[in-house]
Amino acid sequence: MEKQPSQHTPASIARNIGIGVITPVLAATIIYFLGFNRNDDAEFKKKKTATIEAWNSYEQNKEIFSKVFKQMDSAADLEMTRKKINYQMDAAVANMENIKKETNADLRVFSSVDLTIQQIKELKPLLNKYLDDILAYAATNPSQAEGMAFVDSLAPILKEEARQLKQRDSIRMATYYEGLNKDYGITYPKK
Repeated sequence: MEKQPSQHTPASIARNIGIGVITPVLAATIIYFLGFNRNDDAEFKKKKTATIEAWNSYEQNKEIFSKVFKQMDSAADLEMTRKKINYQMDAAVANMENIKKETNADLRVFSSVDLTIQQIKELKPLLNKYLDDILAYAATNPSQAEGMAFVDSLAPILKEEARQLKQRDSIRMATYYEGLNKDYGITYPKK
């Protein structure tokens, strides 16, 4: 039986490494200098522009939502307050749904939008329950001091439920933000 020469000689290993390294470098260089990658650059620029525009819309909608609630007057009529809150939450969801119509944006923007929409949808019944509890207690005709104490006892519960809702998706959101920042230079707004 004849012995086959070993394919693992230093010369053959060096040749295999050389071919494995040189071939991709040469291919990338040729593609770059001959301009075959121009389409990829154009597609990336299109996606980047769409992503940044969608992201900016997302941030603007969150800012509007926040400002509206900060400026909402406290009405003596809790049912009017409920209508305002529900309207603003529904409007925020509808506006954020419109962001997803930008077909060229990065999917991580849409995932961020979806998580925010889900949070708003889950926050809505919490706020309505809070108002229901206040209205039910008010129907017992408590003194003003008792009413304030009751409202003060409910507020931390609502805040904690809202904090947990936001915290639940924080890792996912941070991962999306990190990737969008790395790929497109999108950053957190300064607050």
